Formats: sequence, C-alpha cells, structure tokens
Amino acid sequence: MSYAAVARKDFQDGIRSKTLWVLMALFLVSVGGIAWLFTNGAGTSPASDLQVALLFAVSALPAILFLVPLTGLIVSIKSIVRERELGSIKIVLSLPHSRLEVLAGKLVGRSALLTAAILVGFIPGAVVLSTQFGAFPIYELIALTAMTILFGIAFVAVGLGVSALVSTETRATVLGVAAFVLFYAWGGIFNYINYRLELFSGDARLFILRFDLFTVFQDTLLALLSLRHSEIPNTSMVGFSQAVLRKPESVESITQPFYLQHWFAFIILAIWVAVPLAVGYWQFERTDL
Repeated sequence: MSYAAVARKDFQDGIRSKTLWVLMALFLVSVGGIAWLFTNGAGTSPASDLQVALLFAVSALPAILFLVPLTGLIVSIKSIVRERELGSIKIVLSLPHSRLEVLAGKLVGRSALLTAAILVGFIPGAVVLSTQFGAFPIYELIALTAMTILFGIAFVAVGLGVSALVSTETRATVLGVAAFVLFYAWGGIFNYINYRLELFSGDARLFILRFDLFTVFQDTLLALLSLRHSEIPNTSMVGFSQAVLRKPESVESITQPFYLQHWFAFIILAIWVAVPLAVGYWQFERTDL
C-alpha cells in the first residue's frame, strides 16, 4: 500500500520534531497535573466508575479545548506546502505514489502523531485517578480518549486541506491561525449575524450550531456513553440545553428530530474530515508542481 509508506515516513520524521515533544510535555503536564491535583489530599475515598470518568474528563478538558486543536493544526498545516516550497514533493511523487496516496498517507501519519501526543497525557492521568479512587472505568475512558483523537483528526484534516490548497507556508500559517481563532469564535459570530439578519430560527438554527467542533465532540461522546448509561438523553448538547431551559423537569423525556440527536454528530464529524480534504485534494491534483 503506497499510502502506508508515506504515512510511515511522515510519522518517523514527525516524531523527531522538537515542537511535537514540547506539545507532548504540555499534554502530560496539563492532563496528568490536573489529575494529580484532584487526588492530592483526597485520601483513599472510593468512587464509582462514572465519578472517576467525570474527574478525568474535567482533568482533560483544558487539553481537549486548547492543545488538541493546536496540535492537530501544527502537525498538519505545513505538511504539504513545505515540501512544495522545498521541492521534495517532486521526489515523493516520482516514486509510485499518486497525489491522493500522498494526501491519505499524510492524514494517517499526522493523525498517528496527534494520537501519540494525546496518549502521552491521557494514560498517566487515567492511571493516577483510577489508582487513587479504586475504580477503573475502562469503557468510559476508552470512549473519551477515542473521541478526543477523532476530534483532533478533524483539525488534522483541516490543516492538510489548507496545506494542499495554498502555495506558500505564509498563507498556510495565516489560514491555520484563522482556523484556530474561528474554532472559538464562530458560534458567537454566527449568532450575531443570525440575530441581525434573522436568517434561521428553531431547529434549523440548532442544526447549524451543531457544526461547532467542540459540540460535535460532546455529542459523539454522549452517543457512546449512552450505550452504557441509559439516563443520557438522545439529543445534541445544543438541543439538550434549549429543552432544559424550556422545561427543566422533563430532561429524561427529551425528544428531538434525527438531525438533532447525538448520534448524528458522527455524520457531521465525517463532513468536517472529508470536506477540507476533498477541497485540498482538488487543488493539489490540478496544481502544476
């Protein structure tokens, strides 16, 4: 498989990056450090699996919100355009690799780098909490870790799409910074524009808000957790919050149309991965290198 060779080389080159090692250290300090703070002075009080999972989620939240998007973009945003500027992409393509295989290989390789960075922080944090409280919620921890990785892969896809789309590292950097800022600001921007122009309301507005990547992360995680915890309502976080505000006493009976149910977030996540890659590949394929 030609893309596997590209992925292997990309991972081997990337794992030696000082920047990646700094990010790994930040993951370890962030997740492991906060987990240790939770256990410091806590004694040996037992806790349920769900309580330990919740503590771990809180420990990992800063890393999920800031380090995962940052790492996903950093490992991918210059992965193709830098090789174009250096001319090494011509050497890669002179081997039996198509442009699609190069893009696919870089997605796999860069996603593996992101996964390594996440696991460096998550595994010690989970061990610290589980050892301290005498509970090891395997399913919940695997679900949280898996969805964090997929959440990060969406940013890898955005970064690769940008890297394949532009012709200079400067443009890639500018667009990468813009993507990072918009991740936090786009919901507020959309709500402001929508309020001023009165474009969408009701379920249509909630559906658009579902495309916020952190909301996608929460919804996919809820979907996995609901397989084991039946008390979790089958609705997106955006629909859940609106329903609770309208009628707090009916949390367990919330119903939503299929496009606002939490499982639909997997489709939205697939769109976030596929569309940037498709746009980047379209430009990459037609560009004269």
